[in-house]
Amino acid sequence: MEYLIKGKIYINNNFQKGYLLIKEGKISEIFFSKENPNYPLINYENYYILPGFIDSHIHFLELGLLNIFPDLSSISSLNDLFDVVADAQRNLSYFPFLIFFNFDLEKIKEKRYPQRKELDKIVDKKVLIILQIDGHTTILNTYGLKKIFNQNIISGMELNRYKEPTGILRGEANERVHKYYKKNLPDDIKILAFKEAEKNVIQNGITTLCAMVGEEEDNSYEILLDNLSSFKIEIIIFPQIKDINKVKNLGFKRIGGCILIDGSLSSYTAALYEPYEDNPHTSGILYFTDEELYNFLRKADNEGLQIAVHAIGDKAIGQVIKVYEKFLKENSLRHRIEHCEVLNQELIEKIKKLNLVVSCQPAFEYYWGGKGKLYEKRLGKRIEFTNPYRSLLNENIILVGGSDAPITPPNPLLGIYSALNHPNERERISLKEAIDLFTKNSAYGVFLEERKGEIKKGYDADLVVLERLPANDYDIKIKAVFKKGEIIWQVD
Repeated sequence: MEYLIKGKIYINNNFQKGYLLIKEGKISEIFFSKENPNYPLINYENYYILPGFIDSHIHFLELGLLNIFPDLSSISSLNDLFDVVADAQRNLSYFPFLIFFNFDLEKIKEKRYPQRKELDKIVDKKVLIILQIDGHTTILNTYGLKKIFNQNIISGMELNRYKEPTGILRGEANERVHKYYKKNLPDDIKILAFKEAEKNVIQNGITTLCAMVGEEEDNSYEILLDNLSSFKIEIIIFPQIKDINKVKNLGFKRIGGCILIDGSLSSYTAALYEPYEDNPHTSGILYFTDEELYNFLRKADNEGLQIAVHAIGDKAIGQVIKVYEKFLKENSLRHRIEHCEVLNQELIEKIKKLNLVVSCQPAFEYYWGGKGKLYEKRLGKRIEFTNPYRSLLNENIILVGGSDAPITPPNPLLGIYSALNHPNERERISLKEAIDLFTKNSAYGVFLEERKGEIKKGYDADLVVLERLPANDYDIKIKAVFKKGEIIWQVD
């Protein structure tokens, strides 16, 4: 199919009125006058045409499960929670366990997590899992504790004064819960979740994404790999396991995603050089020793795999850098640090020297940055060094943009708006730079810059058509989304 698209085209970092000639899924020609070939015309004269958005960090399975299992992001009390749990107990009996996403302690008026015995009153014969919004704290009922841990006490379990588990889990115990539910989800539910997630991202203008998928003993990345051809969008899989031989045998070119170097600020498990402002008894958790991390990163690099690891706190980022400094001479494989939230100038300079790619999530600042919000509570004055996008770009470090969905919505417009309006005015970036996070830079972040991320002759016709630009707000109508020249989403 051959046709023209007319509109305000984002090209060479500016918007110009013109025409795109689409042939065989590619941008064949770009015109800036009315003297154009006689092809069928799709007229978006008053709309903005950008490259299709690329989300560089999505937990694809969890995003889909959010459309299947209850979302707790809107509740404001424990009574609200108990009502949602009771409703799920009645209506989701098909599933082998109940799982609830996006419990946000900051929004709960009681300012505490539910105790397992409170949950037992509602669900006592099925595993019940509640996930804190950051994914780094879980809450189980008694049946869940017995089923997953078999009466054992392990690191990360919160205990009461009688040395009994409260049901609140962090660190190693939290990770075991994630492995449990992913391993025990039926394959058909995983496929359904992937399809639900795809619907969500398409409506937000995303045509390509990096899917952070899998755990040890979890086959989610294999299921997604086997079904890639059934999706309308392009999915780049980051298998989140440490089995390098398995990853190579399956034909993957990359490894990692959210392989955890540390935890999260919300759960006090992000590893910091100095203790938390509002919990000075801890400075977080490192999940690897230096030797363990060196052995993993060095072997993956030797095998030619692009590596992505989760590091939020400055101590965790420093550990990753320290290990790479031992062997990484040039970053030809474009190894990435995901999140990379708490930085200082010394770490930024070392990231530049190693040529590491930083995978950022600007919406984190929208939700948790600024006066009186989570970052300030956890970090105090160190809030000046969270997500320093301007400082990173000033050093010519490649920043790629993502959402960490379902932690924040898979909405690049929100991401662009958040980067433009960073609570720390010194770290704000321009509209062009913010758009690049979710287009040109993200394509570079997975070696796709030769065919996507820009509107250029010969590039894939992956396009998003916007009513207006996300400078003053992000609640913007997406008129249409094209994937290789095919309309995969449109509204009147």
